Amino acid sequence: MPIPTDTERLCGSWALVNWERFRAGAFLEHPLGPDPVGLLTYDPAGFVQVQMMARDRSLATYRNPRDIANAGLRDQALSEEPANEVARAYSTFAGYAGRFEVDEENRLIRHHLWTGIDPRMVAVVQVRQYTFVDNDTLLLDIKPYQVEGVEHSDSIGWRRADSAIRHPDDVNKQAIRRDV
Repeated sequence: MPIPTDTERLCGSWALVNWERFRAGAFLEHPLGPDPVGLLTYDPAGFVQVQMMARDRSLATYRNPRDIANAGLRDQALSEEPANEVARAYSTFAGYAGRFEVDEENRLIRHHLWTGIDPRMVAVVQVRQYTFVDNDTLLLDIKPYQVEGVEHSDSIGWRRADSAIRHPDDVNKQAIRRDV
């Protein structure tokens, strides 16, 4: 049996385990809290989609998010509270979809974004360094970036979704980290 390529190993669905952000090499925060929920899918045709959210998101008091968007069209003023709810919902969710390509020699994945919750992400290429911790565990590291002149980086741990279903206690319990 031939050894699968990294692209073949990536294909499938992955459950989010942890997302950690670092500032100047030291842990800074969990962008979606310490217990996030998410799903990352790579398909054999070269498409990627990811949805991630804070587990403890509060429920909105309005009926439907589209009610807020359409309120202006009906000349209805938005109250301050629904606007705050929309801002909270936006800040506790991350998601996008598009195409992906794998550079196996350099262990890089490039996500070519077609859609995203943040309009600034559309048509952007997101680059991730990937590491297979084992057959069911994937670590994606976001290339370091500058915030106010200080280097930041992110590390996102995923467990193969079918493995997460078989072993639900593994998901969101133990952070996935690169061996140093």
